[in-house]
Amino acid sequence: MIVLGIETSCDETSVSIVEKNRNSLGGKVLSESTLSQINKHKVFGGVVPELASREHSNVLHSLVKHTLKKSKLNLCKIDGFAATTGPGLLGGLLVGSNYAKGLALSQNKPFIPVNHLQGHILVSRMKENVNFPFLCLLASGGHTQILIADNFNKFKLLGETIDDALGEAFDKTAKVLGYSYPGGPIIEKLALRAKKKSFSLPRPLIKEKNCNFSFSGLKTSVRRIVEKGISQSSKKELAHEFQNSVVDCLMVKTERALKIFKKKYNQNGSLVFSGGVASNKFIKSKISKLCFNLGVKFFVPDSKLCVDNATMIAWTGIEKLCNGEKNHSLKITPKPRWDLSNL
Repeated sequence: MIVLGIETSCDETSVSIVEKNRNSLGGKVLSESTLSQINKHKVFGGVVPELASREHSNVLHSLVKHTLKKSKLNLCKIDGFAATTGPGLLGGLLVGSNYAKGLALSQNKPFIPVNHLQGHILVSRMKENVNFPFLCLLASGGHTQILIADNFNKFKLLGETIDDALGEAFDKTAKVLGYSYPGGPIIEKLALRAKKKSFSLPRPLIKEKNCNFSFSGLKTSVRRIVEKGISQSSKKELAHEFQNSVVDCLMVKTERALKIFKKKYNQNGSLVFSGGVASNKFIKSKISKLCFNLGVKFFVPDSKLCVDNATMIAWTGIEKLCNGEKNHSLKITPKPRWDLSNL
């Protein structure tokens, strides 16, 4: 089975062709192409929706042609066409999903609408033997959630951020410190250079007996410190403390969720860490150590599969087709807000 996936939910235009052999558990990428808009949005300090959708529209057709050429496949060999249909920026979602619908119609093949978060959660199954049910810590620029994946299409939310997503908090904190978008990699690099502990930031909701997060207060605490005046070397120490605070919150809430999972299923199970924040090596190492200490299997996608990409969309399309989802109407419209409980 071969599926072509399209991802245009934010500021990456991505196309991928993924194959799953009938007798294999996982899949392989036949061809993938991604164009980032980061440099175009950097000057504005964040993603501009109108600019993003225009860029998707300008490059998507040529990117699909390029990806097909690299795969050495004709369109007639594709078994289905998947596209991110939500959540995300409406303009971009329209560009990608309408293009995929056109391809599906021209080839008389299924169009597969994919939830962006579902793609992040399931992509680990493309290369690893991750069995249902499993726990997922999803942390990105738009979402921060802890969920149980019962199957490819059924998810139970245990906790989520009540304000800023974690990736968003990284971006905003970097901006407060005087750095450009995207802020996640910048904060991570600054934290590595810190030589001493000079600051103490709060650990929001850490004592609350639930699995929810709050990150906006951390950003505010950083701003108050910066407004009083701060040296360049102190910025490294502040970034280090911000990252440590984030890790402490993630560790406590993830451990609580793992205990809930164990009680519900009578097994230690597996944890999938996904989303753009999963590219952070420091955070990834801490979550990995937590799982090791608790006897939990730990999975995290390759870094290029943590950020927005079409491979996760194509793979989710394959999972859907393999489970009998073949008759989606071309009248399906994008959902900028699309909850996993409403798939």
